[in-house]
Amino acid sequence: MSGRENAAQLLVLGFTFHDTMVKTSGGLRRALVAFRPPSSPCLQHSCRGDFHTSTRSQAMRSLSKAQSQARSPIASNGFTSRLREAVVNTRKQYPVLFPTLLIATFGAVSMLSLMAYDELTRVAPEYAAFPTPVEQRLRLALHFTHIQPDPDVASKYFMEAIEAAEEIGMESFSKEVMGIRIRLAEMLEKFGRVRASIEVLNSITKDYEEQLVQLDQSPDQGSKSERPSDDELDRANARKAALHSIIQMKVKISSLYESDYIQDPTMEKQTLSDAVGLMVKETKDPQLNGFSEENGAGLSLGEIAAILSQMGDLYATTGEEANAVQVYMLTLQPLRASCNGTKSCKEVQILSNIASTMDLALKKPDAKINGKPATKESLAAARRATLKWADQAIATAEVVTPEDRDEICELGLLSAQMTRADLLLESGDKVRSREAFIGLLPTLREKNLAPLIDVAEQGLKKANA
Repeated sequence: MSGRENAAQLLVLGFTFHDTMVKTSGGLRRALVAFRPPSSPCLQHSCRGDFHTSTRSQAMRSLSKAQSQARSPIASNGFTSRLREAVVNTRKQYPVLFPTLLIATFGAVSMLSLMAYDELTRVAPEYAAFPTPVEQRLRLALHFTHIQPDPDVASKYFMEAIEAAEEIGMESFSKEVMGIRIRLAEMLEKFGRVRASIEVLNSITKDYEEQLVQLDQSPDQGSKSERPSDDELDRANARKAALHSIIQMKVKISSLYESDYIQDPTMEKQTLSDAVGLMVKETKDPQLNGFSEENGAGLSLGEIAAILSQMGDLYATTGEEANAVQVYMLTLQPLRASCNGTKSCKEVQILSNIASTMDLALKKPDAKINGKPATKESLAAARRATLKWADQAIATAEVVTPEDRDEICELGLLSAQMTRADLLLESGDKVRSREAFIGLLPTLREKNLAPLIDVAEQGLKKANA
């Protein structure tokens, strides 16, 4: 009989046996229940079903453990291994996270390095000259000036820094102590407390003036030898520094009187005139020899030119055109010397200011030329002279190198061209005046200089009339 037929017969016998068991299930079940082997601790759970179930569970657990160990052989190596596996899994799930963290870490380290470098190279040397009590208060003062602005708190810490410097015994005229007081004035100006700033600067000026009086009254301890003693050199240097500081303070105070917060032209002119007068006094024969750096105040040629230019502007804006022109002309010599003869935008501005101020003076009803009432002939001659100053300003602007050109050059050139067009119109040369105004209008409109546009349009109307 074949294997297939044997299997079929066994299957039929199985179904027959199953039916017989079902029919006799009641009696057979009772017989099976009655036949129970004696309980034994070692055989309590040794039935076939329980044995296979327990063995299968143990096998599955062993297999799972083996697979886990096969997948991650480092899983049992402790906390470091688990952390490493977590990092690997995180990188797989979030591929962008690791580069982001890397960039953020690099940025943080770079920022800390930059802060450390700034502390070592800039901040630490800046406060190196201050004792600890002064340094601490000064840091707080600057913090409440720039980081967390509060002028009242900043003023408090500035004053405490000054008091601490006095208690420690720091030299009152040292750069460090005076620097704190100047920083206080700057802070007050920054927050719009200009009058308080002027008071601080005035107190500094008075202290320097008292020091200057003491230095001038000190007996001459030098001998007749050509080489001065160390005391004489120290006294001369201290006097020069005091004069320099007094002039600088007065110039600054003058500009504060000019500010929108105060607008006091009288005090502005008085303070600046005092500074210029002191500068001229400390210069030997400025009218004959001009200004030089060999002056008692130790001013550079650039500083002298800037002070004179500011004085000329002040005279021009207060209607003193004659004084303004005179001061502007004095400015040219130290300005050119400070630039080693090179043409500069500042020179363009001064030349343009001379021309425009002279043109404005000639238009006054009571115009005077060389101290005398203007006549038709003197006016014509004055206009020709003024036109030369305007042409000189234009020519200077044209030769300034491109890398040195700035907004001062552009504005000075436009002012000189406007003055030239107006002088041509006043002289009766309407053709050249019209050409000048027409050439100016596109540039003025491009720069949106509304006041000059109105002047040019009015001048063009007169030239076309």
